[in-house]
Amino acid sequence: MTSYNIDQFSKITNIPKLNLRTWENRYSYLVPSRTETNIRVYSDSLLVRGINTKLLLENGHKISKVSKMTDDDVQQAVERIGLSDNKDVKVSYYLNNFIISAINFDEYKFNRLFIKALNEFDFIVFYKVIILPLLKRVGLLWLTNKMSPSQEHFLSELIKQKLYTLIDRTAVSNTDKEKWLLFLPENEFHEIGLLFAKYILSLKEFNVLYLGDNLPIDSLTGVAEKHKIDNILLFLLANYSMQMSEQHLQKLSKIFPQGKIFVVTPNKSIKFPKQKEPSITLIHDLDSFIKLLDSSS
Repeated sequence: MTSYNIDQFSKITNIPKLNLRTWENRYSYLVPSRTETNIRVYSDSLLVRGINTKLLLENGHKISKVSKMTDDDVQQAVERIGLSDNKDVKVSYYLNNFIISAINFDEYKFNRLFIKALNEFDFIVFYKVIILPLLKRVGLLWLTNKMSPSQEHFLSELIKQKLYTLIDRTAVSNTDKEKWLLFLPENEFHEIGLLFAKYILSLKEFNVLYLGDNLPIDSLTGVAEKHKIDNILLFLLANYSMQMSEQHLQKLSKIFPQGKIFVVTPNKSIKFPKQKEPSITLIHDLDSFIKLLDSSS
């Protein structure tokens, strides 16, 4: 069982530490255990209760009432919030519950939430307003030691499984349309964005050659010998990749001299090989990528 100090608990639940101390003293609520040196230690079950408490308070409930509710009462109140027609409320409901599924390694809960969300949102909207913020929040929590790496991996792997399933269900590609090469260069391992790009391209019936993560760019010479690649899409997110951006793009331009290169990156100052600059496009957000595809469909 994972344990959390008050700083970690506060960051994950978004409940200020002052509130936690006040509720503990006034209502005997969210009371942690203590170490021999009197440091607060919160359990997974308290963390789940804290996340749900924050959601209830954001939707009109009073802490004096919430503190007296049983776990079943809290869960029922949370599910009623999930029935709201307000989009922002629904997004908070799903974000919190997906995080709870990761905390408890609860695959059943994750699957139930995923199916429910797909019935309420178009998948592209779902990815944009829930999955991306979820990954950002969980990733930041993991990087700052607020969540266990195993919890982050649990969530990421389940999302990847869902994307693979959705990709398998998409239409067969149109051989008359352009061919896209998708990959992540060496030391890039976050594959969810690349899988989502494959899903969008498949929906639009483009031909896609998908090579996954951590791929040495030099190995793409074999691809160039066997396929005419019209467009190359890669992600440069890791610090190492961004530092190597000019070298990566120089190699790609040499291997695929006629191909257009699309780079997804948060860095707006990526260095280009000067002679190939017109054929390289930076993509900084999901909407830009979708507009790009719409214009070329």
